[in-house]
Parts: sequence; C-alpha cells; structure tokens
Amino acid sequence: MNDKPLVSVAIITYNQKEYLRECIESALAQDYPYFEIVVADDGSTDGTQDMLKEYDEKYPSKFVLRFSEKNQGITPNSNLAYFACSGKYIAWMGGDDLMLPGKIYTQVQFMEENPDCTICYHNLEVFDSYTGNFLYFFNAKRSYIGDVKTAIRHGSFNGACSNMVRSSKSPKNGFNILLPVASDWLYWVETLHNGGKICYIDVILGRYRKHNDNVTNKTKKINQNEIDHLNSCNIIMQLSPDYFSDVLNAYSNKILNLRYKVSYFRAVLTSLLISPNLKKIIRLFCYLISFGRFKF
Repeated sequence: MNDKPLVSVAIITYNQKEYLRECIESALAQDYPYFEIVVADDGSTDGTQDMLKEYDEKYPSKFVLRFSEKNQGITPNSNLAYFACSGKYIAWMGGDDLMLPGKIYTQVQFMEENPDCTICYHNLEVFDSYTGNFLYFFNAKRSYIGDVKTAIRHGSFNGACSNMVRSSKSPKNGFNILLPVASDWLYWVETLHNGGKICYIDVILGRYRKHNDNVTNKTKKINQNEIDHLNSCNIIMQLSPDYFSDVLNAYSNKILNLRYKVSYFRAVLTSLLISPNLKKIIRLFCYLISFGRFKF
C-alpha cells in the first residue's frame, strides 16, 4: 500500500469509563499509523468525558470527540460518531470492546486489494468481562460472504466491532433514528444496497466483552432490540422489490426466535407460514408430538 488511507475508528460509549480506557489503548497499540479515533459519548456521568479530554491533550490531532449533554440513546449516539468520521474506512467499536494486534492493517490491506469489498468483518473472541475467561468464537458456527441479499437473509452474522466499512458506500443519513437501539443491521444492509460485497477474514482480530449491560442480552419479554429488528424488515422491504423473498425469510427467522417469549406454537406456525422450510416443519411436528396432538 503506497498511499495509505485514513481509517476512522468510531467508538460509541456511555458510562463505560474503565472499559473505554482498555478499548482506546487497544486502538492506540495498532501498527497501522494512519487513523483517527472518533469517540461519541452519550452524556456519561462516570467521568468518561474528562478522561477523553486527557487523551485528546496527550495525543494532539489523534482524537475527534463528540459529547452529548444528555443521554439520547444508541442510535443518535452512533450518528454522532458517524458524521464526525472523515476516513476512507470506518472501523466500528463499542466502548467496551477490544482490538487485537494487526486488526486495522489487516482489514485495510484486504479492502485496498479488494475494491468490490464494501464491508469487511472478522472473527471475534467473546470473553466474560468479570473473569476475563474465553467463552466462544463469534463466528464459530456461521460466517457468510455475499452481497446485500446475503446480509438481509442471514441477519447480523457479522459481530459489530469486527466491521470495517467503506465510507463512500455508507448511507448518507447514517443510522435510522426510527430504530432506537438495534439500527446496526439496517445500516449494514443499506450500506451494501449501495453496492459491493460483505467479505469475511477468518482471523481473530478483536475481543467482544460479555456483561450484564449488553444490549443483546436475552430477556424473558420481547425487548426493543427484537422490535427494532422486526421493524428493520419493513424498512428493508421498501428499498427494492428484489429483496422481497429475502426479507420474508429474515422476518420468519426473527419471529421464530421469539418462540420462547410468546406462544411457542403460534411463533413456529407463523414463521412457517411466512417462509416455510423443512427445519420449521420438523420443529412444529415435534412440538405437536410433545403435547400429544399427534399419536401413532
């Protein structure tokens, strides 16, 4: 790479001071020198903003800081970071996640060598925040390479802090404010809708922290994260009629994922009616057998 492009490391955070320090240090330790660290803080009350000002003084011209006076939520804060980025590529990070050595260089090199790559993601090591113990690899069971239809059909298979995005393909309006919590899947889809592919590097280049405050934590009731994903399907449907069958498949799978929070029978049956396949038929059949609806 003769002309090394600028990378914007976009970090969104709220009341994560100590986690954020580790996140920033992992970025500063990267061997790729041409990057800025864009941090959007959503009105933290734990001293995060004072800490960020200290970093800004210590590393002149390295940081781009955006502070909210009051807490606005994940999507507005993501836009605060997004519109402050000036790099050719954006590397997205949560304030509690970590980069591993060589992450930025590896992804930039891949994207420079593959101009049709719009989003590049990699595997992640998921670890327990309280013990530091390894839990599992994010993409141990599935990873996909493809276009916008792949991103629609298979959902969020790309761990958020693993993504590097080509800025020129990102949606002009950023993250959709109609989705207050889980707007990232739609962001990936809209980015790929503008052209190019999502590509996977089968290397572990980051660590994803699991703790009680994760937005994706499972709950007994339907949460905003799940509602946003269902609403994303409606928005994606409007992008192009070519995505109709892929959106139905995604919607069906998201309904199926709610089977332990609502009526199991209704969730599986609804999912099956929206987008039938053999696996869903088997699920419904086993359910009916278990409750004695069918007898042999």
